[in-house]
Amino acid sequence: MKNLLVAFLLIASFRLSAQENLNFGKQKELVSPEIHTDKSVTFRLYAPQANKVELQGDMLNQTGNAQMQKQADGIWTYTTAPLKSELYSYSFVLDGVKTRDPSNVYQIRDVASVVNVFLVGDGKADHYAVTDVPHGTLAKRWYNSPRNNMNRRLTVYTPPGYESGKQKYPVLYLLHGMGGDEEAWA
Repeated sequence: MKNLLVAFLLIASFRLSAQENLNFGKQKELVSPEIHTDKSVTFRLYAPQANKVELQGDMLNQTGNAQMQKQADGIWTYTTAPLKSELYSYSFVLDGVKTRDPSNVYQIRDVASVVNVFLVGDGKADHYAVTDVPHGTLAKRWYNSPRNNMNRRLTVYTPPGYESGKQKYPVLYLLHGMGGDEEAWA
């Protein structure tokens, strides 16, 4: 029994060690977006075979997309002017195809589109940042909608302590009715 336990733990440790994300390529890991001390932001995308890469986003102080510049190492870059504190969204347009930034895990989905997001702090954007306060719970629930003859999904928010408490709370039903879905609003 002892040998079986040791063998199991040994196998489990190998399995866990295999989960490390290693960069075996020659390319160094890109930082994108990189927010500088003056609040300008640099975007980077490694696309050595691309003919044209553009930046599309609500931080641009212009009409249309910004043209990114190709470096000798195949990395395309663009740096903004200093930005105000805000939550910004953006995408890359790679040879005419809209794509997300593979170096940025922060994304917002809005029904059929997904965009990357970033925060420029020290102001309005601080309202979006995660803070050290008690947090509630978001739960997804499915219900049968006889009128639509289908199952529908809704999101329920309960404040911190709700599950273990006896306090009664008011109910707010939010049916946004336009743009986004329950994921974009929660």
